[in-house]
Amino acid sequence: MSTPVANIHDAFFKKTLSDPGLANAFLREHLPREIVQLLGSEPPKQVSGSFVDEHLRQHQSDLLFQMRLRTGSEAFAYILMEHKSSPDQGARLQLLRYLVRLLIDLYKQNGRRLPLPPVLPLIAHHGPQGWGFSCEFADLFGPVPEPLRPYLPSFRHALVDLGRIEDCDLSQQARLRAFLKALKYARRPDLVMCLDVVLAEAHTLDDPDLFALLNYLGKAPVALDINQMGEILERLSPERKERIMGWVSQPHFEKGKAEGEALMLSRFLERRFGRVPKGIREQIFAADLGAIERWFERAFDSPDLQSVFETTSV
Repeated sequence: MSTPVANIHDAFFKKTLSDPGLANAFLREHLPREIVQLLGSEPPKQVSGSFVDEHLRQHQSDLLFQMRLRTGSEAFAYILMEHKSSPDQGARLQLLRYLVRLLIDLYKQNGRRLPLPPVLPLIAHHGPQGWGFSCEFADLFGPVPEPLRPYLPSFRHALVDLGRIEDCDLSQQARLRAFLKALKYARRPDLVMCLDVVLAEAHTLDDPDLFALLNYLGKAPVALDINQMGEILERLSPERKERIMGWVSQPHFEKGKAEGEALMLSRFLERRFGRVPKGIREQIFAADLGAIERWFERAFDSPDLQSVFETTSV
């Protein structure tokens, strides 16, 4: 069964920001400057869970990060990633619903005591069309008599519109810039013509990162010419061309993909839960691609390492 295109974008986006260093760089580089100045030195901590409607998960994904402010108090950054090819002006309405769910959840976790921690909402978009909509929720109501405006629900969300950010400004970190650039170009009809640009940081990436990047681009809506990909690797990272192309080309594709995914899953589990026991690591590397992908999906929300590998009876 083929994976829906939106799920491919969702998985790549989540894998990118599952790395604490990349998440820290993304938030500090793309949150409003006045908010970044409030942040303490600690990196953000990813919080498990999702608040997106089940029927909308083909088009949206979300991530929640806990942040420590300079004052010592905590705040949260809630990122809603839009995977639609064209922007949706109704996203603000959906975002409000998710924020309410999140705040109720935080209220219950705090023993129904106030005050609530502040939550900064951010919409990230990587479609080829620019966002083009207001970031103010109250603008959904159109012209409203001034006496009514104070009674309207009102908030502003931050916006990261990857398609409108210059490549060099996506991130100061080459690794994060490479991943965000892939998200930026993956839905564009001229992707094939832009491969040199998209893979410009290839020489700075280790093998698993480079494989993840090529694997993601290989699933893009626009079919990629594997020969052209090989020519670009020859120019940008010639010492690894044969090894990497052996992973992404037949007949070694499935084996190479499973090995690459197993390595990335192991790294992700170590970042989330600490040291991965030898037995679990061997289980991961002996598994087929389908099992590894299922474990990866569970790993984002599982409370502990063992929960990732638990089997559920039907």
